[in-house]
This record gives sequence, structure tokens and C-alpha cells, in this order.
Amino acid sequence: MMHIRNIAAAAALTLAAGGLVACGDDGSAGSGGAGGGMTVSVLEPSAGADVRVPFTVKVDSSVPLGPSESGKHHVHVWFDGDEDNYVIVESDTTQINAAPTGEHVMHVSLRNANHSAAGVEATTRVVVAEGESVPGGEETGGPGYGY
Repeated sequence: MMHIRNIAAAAALTLAAGGLVACGDDGSAGSGGAGGGMTVSVLEPSAGADVRVPFTVKVDSSVPLGPSESGKHHVHVWFDGDEDNYVIVESDTTQINAAPTGEHVMHVSLRNANHSAAGVEATTRVVVAEGESVPGGEETGGPGYGY
């Protein structure tokens, strides 16, 4: 009888340990794979949009965004591979006041309060035109850019 209890206890511990390992990373968090089910996406500008500086970036995050000192997550936005030259975004909307001219990949990376990567990123292609106004007063970046 004692032997059966020991086997049952060992089996229960093995299952519990396996469950802890399985809860760690579901792999669905994006390129980093460590997001624990968190998501971030770019709502504006749309993929391939023509924009002029300044332009609005709107993101959707599955976790609340806020100032780093509050302990909440925030977002870093950068262009192409220049991850060291980023804009900190502490809400779901920000204004980009400087961006390189031409076609670029805009990266949006969800960050922990200490600025470390949360393992969730999104990208979108944008075409940044020179100048601050659109000739003829037309809006090319979609609604809400307020040129």
C-alpha cells in the first residue's frame, strides 16, 4: 500500500512540474516568443501608407500602456533596423515628429517598465514624404492625421 502511494505522489509531482514548464511560453507572442500571450499591433498608419511628418501612430496592445514609473508596459517605435533610435510611447497614440524620408519598415515593440523587450513586436511599411504639408491640401495618410 505504501509503494502505491509513493508512485502516485511521484506521478503527481511529475505532472505538476510539467504543467509549470508548459505554462511558460506559448510561442504566440511574435518574433521574440516570450510575450506570454500579450499582443501589440499597428492600427495607424495602415500598411504602405504615404505619410508626412508629423504623423500619428496608433497601436493596439493587449496590456495597459503607461509611464514606466507606473510599472505599466509601454511601446518603442523605430524605423528599419535602427533599434537604438526609438520613440517611447506610453499610450495607444503618439505623434512622430521626425522620420527618415522614403520607404521604411516601422517597428513597434511592446516593452516592460524597465525598457526590456516583452517579446511582442509588430511592423508595418510606410512611405515618408518630405515636408510638413501635402501639396494641394490633400490628406494621404488616412483619417486622423490632421495635416
